Amino acid sequence: MNKRSIAAPTILVATTALALAPLYRSGDIPIPLHHALHAVMMAGAALAGILFAGSLARERRSGVPWLLVAMFAPVIAMLLMWPSQYSYFEQHPYGHVAEHLGLMFLGFTAGYGGQRYANGIGWASGMGIVAMAVLSVWGYGVGPAAATKVAVAKSLALPGASPNVAQGTTLFAQNCAVCHGVGGAGGEGPSLKNERVRKPLPAAEAWIENPAPPMPKLYPGTLSAQDVADLAGYIETLR
Repeated sequence: MNKRSIAAPTILVATTALALAPLYRSGDIPIPLHHALHAVMMAGAALAGILFAGSLARERRSGVPWLLVAMFAPVIAMLLMWPSQYSYFEQHPYGHVAEHLGLMFLGFTAGYGGQRYANGIGWASGMGIVAMAVLSVWGYGVGPAAATKVAVAKSLALPGASPNVAQGTTLFAQNCAVCHGVGGAGGEGPSLKNERVRKPLPAAEAWIENPAPPMPKLYPGTLSAQDVADLAGYIETLR
């Protein structure tokens, strides 16, 4: 048994352990760091794919289908990291793991498919899919959504309502604690501890005003604009 045949499955097992993190790690991490972990997972899977393909006889490497696999795997991977899915994955760890395993599969196929097409192409396609994930750390999926951008623009243009944290505490207990737990510690809904790391105050206000399902939309019916500001101000204090 050569070193390559040992290294490939070892790397794949280690990467899979990282992909399973949502099942045994509690609490949220900043979205940019999460994208960085995606890049690590795809890098490990791509390397394993390259090593597995490298163990095949050279004459078996050919075929346009393998090139197409290497080309389209990075595109599909970026779709799996679409920002609108974040709220779902925060509340469904098994779905989150399925996403991670999907990213691993795509990283593996990018490396494996490219290397099956021609020697060295696997390294190029593998580095390509990892580069896309690395770039997302500073942009894709991290920038605020359209509603958030509007809220940020408003906050820069006009002085907004000042949050009343005490009132926000009461509003949270009345409207949010049933899902997010006492003090935002988490329950049926995700923990909101350290939410300020991922969402500054304007982003938190925009999220409360226009949440993604299954979070209920309470503004402007149950909550007023001042209530939204108070709630967001309270959530920003959670540690």
